[in-house]
Amino acid sequence: MELNVERHCEALRHFLLMEDGEFAQSLSDLLFEKVDWPLNIVITDSCMNKYNRIFSFLLQLKHMVWTLRDVWFHLKRAALVKGAGSSVQFRQLQLYRHEMQHFVKVIQGYIANQILHVTWSEFRTKLGSAANLDDIHRTHADYLNRAIFRGLLTEKAAPVMNIIHSIFSLILKFRAQLISQPWSSQQGAAEHPSFGVMQQSYRTFKYYSHFLFKVVTKLVNRGYQPHLEDFLLRINFNSYYQDS
Repeated sequence: MELNVERHCEALRHFLLMEDGEFAQSLSDLLFEKVDWPLNIVITDSCMNKYNRIFSFLLQLKHMVWTLRDVWFHLKRAALVKGAGSSVQFRQLQLYRHEMQHFVKVIQGYIANQILHVTWSEFRTKLGSAANLDDIHRTHADYLNRAIFRGLLTEKAAPVMNIIHSIFSLILKFRAQLISQPWSSQQGAAEHPSFGVMQQSYRTFKYYSHFLFKVVTKLVNRGYQPHLEDFLLRINFNSYYQDS
C-alpha cells in the first residue's frame, strides 16, 4: 500500500512550517484536515498537535516581522510628513528598531535552519531506510520530537522561551508607544512625546536579549543543546553581545 508519507510530511513542512509563501488558506485547511487510515497510523493527532505548536511559534515570529516593518513604515512617514529625519530622537529610534529587527531575524534564521533544513534532512535520510510501517511511525515521531526540541518548545526549554516571549512583548509595546501619539516640533526639532518610555522599552529589550545570550551560552557550554551554537553564531556574529 502506497502511503506517500514523505509527500504528506513535505506538504506539512511547506505550509505548517511556513516555508510556502501562499500558505494562508492551505494552512487553515491542513490544520483541521482529518488524516485517513492508514496514514493516520503515522501522522497521528498527537503529531498534528506538535506541528501546530511549531506553527504557533512561527506565527508569532511572523507577527514580530510585521510589527517591526510597521514601525519602519511609521518612522519613514514621520520623516517625510513631519520632517523628523534629522531629529536626534528619530535616529535613535531607528537604531532601536534595527537592533530589534536583527534579533527577530536571528530567531527566524535559527528556526529555518534547524527545523526546515537540518531536521528535515535527517528525517528524509532515515525515512529512506524504513522497512515497515512501525519504522515509518518511529522515524516521523523522532523527526517531530527533534523539531520540538530544537525549536525550544519542550518543558525544559521553557525558561529560554519565556525570555523570547518577553522580548516579543517589548517589541509590541515599542510599536504601540510609537503610534500612540504624533510627532511634534519643539524649537524647530521634531520630538516624539513617548520617546522617554520608548527608550525605556528598548533598554528592557536590550537587558532581556543580553540575558538570553548568557543563558544560551551556558546551555551550550554544558553540552545540553549543542545545536544552539547555531543561534549563538547568528546573534553574535560581530561579537556585539560578547563584547557588551
